[in-house]
Amino acid sequence: MAVHIVTDSMACLPQTYVEQHGVTVVPLKVSLDGEYFRDGIDISNDEFYRRLVAGAQGGSTQPSPEEFASAYGAILERDPAADIVSLHVSSRLSGTLNSAQTGRNMVGADHVHLVDTLNAGLGIGFPVMGAVELAEAGASVEKVVTGAEALVQRTHTYFVVDSFTYIARGGRIGKAAILVASILRIKPILTFTQGVTDVEDRPRTKRVAMEHLWAIIDRHVQKGIQYIGFQYGTNQAEAESFQREFTCRYSLPSIVAQIEPVLGNQVGPEILGVIIAEREPQ
Repeated sequence: MAVHIVTDSMACLPQTYVEQHGVTVVPLKVSLDGEYFRDGIDISNDEFYRRLVAGAQGGSTQPSPEEFASAYGAILERDPAADIVSLHVSSRLSGTLNSAQTGRNMVGADHVHLVDTLNAGLGIGFPVMGAVELAEAGASVEKVVTGAEALVQRTHTYFVVDSFTYIARGGRIGKAAILVASILRIKPILTFTQGVTDVEDRPRTKRVAMEHLWAIIDRHVQKGIQYIGFQYGTNQAEAESFQREFTCRYSLPSIVAQIEPVLGNQVGPEILGVIIAEREPQ
C-alpha cells in the first residue's frame, strides 16, 4: 500500500524536489494591496518581494478545506488504497492545519494522517523530506507518521531579520520583545518554540549575531545533522556566502532556498534563516 506525502507551500521545497518525489503541495494565498495570489503559482517570489519592498500591503490566508479535499481526492482517485501523510505549517502560526483537518473529513479520515510540524519554511520541508525517504523505502504509514513526528522534534529554526516591521505588523512575536529590540538596537536571533516565534539570543549587532549563529550550528553539528538549510528573502548572495562558509568549515551537504511569499510577508525581505534537523540518536 503506497504512502503519499502532502504539504503546503510554506515548506519552501525546491520545485525540482517536489516533482522528482511526487509531493503534493497545496498553496496558501498571499495578497498585495488586497489582490490574492496562489503562493508559488500566480506570482513569483521575486515579483512579490519587489512589490512588498515598494510599499504594497501584504496579507495571507490558508487554503480552504475544499482545496485540501480536492488534493486528497485526486490522490485517492489515482490510488484508492493509498495512505496520505499530510505535513503542515505550525497550527499556532496559521489555520492551514485546521483546513486540512476539515478537508480530510470530507474525503474520509481513515486515509489521511496529519502532522503539525510546529514550524515554518524548511522547518516543514525537512520533516517532509524525512517522510518521503521513509515512504520511498516502503515503510508503513504508521512508521512514516512516527518518523516524521520524531523529526519534527529534532528540527530547529533560527533566523535573523534586519527589521521588525513585518513581524510586528503580523503579531508573530510579543510587542514587548519588539520594543526592547528597537530601543536597544539589538539584532536578536529568533526561533520557534512549541510552534510560536520566540527569542533565542539577543546579540547587539549583526556581526555578533552571525558569530552566535555559527556557535549554534557547531553545537548541532557535534550532535549530528540529518539536514541543514539556509533561507533568504531578497538577500540571496548573503545566504549563499553563508552556505559556502558552512561547506568550508564542515564539508557537509546543505541546501539554500528562498522564503516563499506567505512567510516572507510575515518576516520581511531581509532575513537569514538556518534550519537544522538533527540526526536520530543512535
